[in-house]
Amino acid sequence: MTHNKKPVALVAIVLIVLMVLPVIVLMVSKGGDSAAGNGANISIPTSDITGEAVNYDLRQLAERAEKLLSEDLAAALRKGDVSLDFMAELSKDAEKARDALAAGKLEKAEQYYNSVVAAADAQLGALIVAETARALDESTYAELTRLEYLKTAFENTYREAVETYNQGLRDLNAANYKESVDRFEMTGAILGDLEGRSIQQVGGMLEVANAALAELDLAAARSAFEKVLQIESANTAASDGLLMVSSLEGIAAEVHGLKVLQDVGELDEALVQLEALLAKHPNNPFLLNERKVIDTQIRAREFKAALALATKAEAEGDSLAAVAALEAAIAIRPSPELNERLIELKVKAKAARLKVLLEDGYNALKAGSFDGARQLYREAVALAPESKEARTGLEKASSLYLANIRYTQNITSAAKYLREGRYPLAAKFFNDAMTSRPSNVPPSQMEEESRLRVELAIQSQQVELHVVSDKKTYVSMIGVFAPERFKEKDQKLYPDVYKLKGSRKGYRSIEIEIKVDTRSSKEIEVICTEKQ
Repeated sequence: MTHNKKPVALVAIVLIVLMVLPVIVLMVSKGGDSAAGNGANISIPTSDITGEAVNYDLRQLAERAEKLLSEDLAAALRKGDVSLDFMAELSKDAEKARDALAAGKLEKAEQYYNSVVAAADAQLGALIVAETARALDESTYAELTRLEYLKTAFENTYREAVETYNQGLRDLNAANYKESVDRFEMTGAILGDLEGRSIQQVGGMLEVANAALAELDLAAARSAFEKVLQIESANTAASDGLLMVSSLEGIAAEVHGLKVLQDVGELDEALVQLEALLAKHPNNPFLLNERKVIDTQIRAREFKAALALATKAEAEGDSLAAVAALEAAIAIRPSPELNERLIELKVKAKAARLKVLLEDGYNALKAGSFDGARQLYREAVALAPESKEARTGLEKASSLYLANIRYTQNITSAAKYLREGRYPLAAKFFNDAMTSRPSNVPPSQMEEESRLRVELAIQSQQVELHVVSDKKTYVSMIGVFAPERFKEKDQKLYPDVYKLKGSRKGYRSIEIEIKVDTRSSKEIEVICTEKQ
């Protein structure tokens, strides 16, 4: 790939410009709305909310264009994947967009930014193809290297793959990225077919070799295994097979006797004779493997006997014996079918316990004991995961348990803030509690809920506060009225905790926190009396 080379200083200048691209400030218009409504829940008055509205689409377009220039294309420039001329042209368009934006020409700004984004996206898309070609070059070369062992057995096909790869490499060096991608992918297809054919041939010869080995035809087995290694020198199956052939040389007659015993089902005697041979040849790989074979055959025999016993016990109505025998069979040879059969055998024993758990869980839910219900249904699910009633009950109990936690926490918070006289907060948590209220609430919680509802209803009405001063002290109430001097002042307030401040030149300022509610005193004196 060739790149446009410019002086280092010019590259640095372009990069610096890109780094200090100005922040785009879009036209902003103010707007706002306020909402108010009455519902079943107790509410506290709120103030209007105002916000800012922006030209979102243009802002997004501008930010994207600036990001493409300052980050994505700048990175490509540093790597030499884009030219300075290209960057200069896009920078000019971006500058025109910023000038248009500053002049309030939003449509013109949008046109220039769209031009920047389109050109940048096209260039970056082309770079993606180039990166793909480079990545394929690396992976294809690695695959050629990996399958080089097949070049002797499949000379023509491997040569075709090499030639196709080399053409792709030439295309890559000439910056013909699309063509190079096609060539590398074609090389991969050729290599895939080559490997598939080799696997098929090797597999067929291994079958012949293993069949000859099983018949103790050592000469035929050795020949077949060696042919496999001519194709694939690192084939472990063939290497292991040759090792088995070598290990049988000299003991073929004794091994033949073992095979006869196995064929007639004399497995215990076969195992005795095998152990005697192993005593003479303790490290013989064929004999060690044959012991595994005989062990497997003995386990199969035991499995069959356990299965027969389970069937007999089930037919006689002895479910406990049937379960024990079937579990022994499953321990030898697990299977989904036997597991299903075992479940069926256990279903009678489980049914009674399941019924109790489901009934107790339902009664616990009805009584509002959600945690207790959850534990019962959890045990039912563990006992019978297939039970829809158990799973549904657990889901419901868990949901109600969590809802009750949220409900209880909110009720507790509401009660706390009610005691502190912070009635708006108390109302907020009470309303949250009602949102998460479960259908079944314990009597004690219902009593607390009723008490809070009544008290909050009482404290939802405005109260008139009478403030007394000396007309010399500046009195203010945070969030209610600004500092002013007066003798008397009446103020209507919603019950809550408020702070009054008093200040007077030459006197120490005072701050008084009062709790305003429908049951407390409605008069307060704020006078600065302590000289500084």
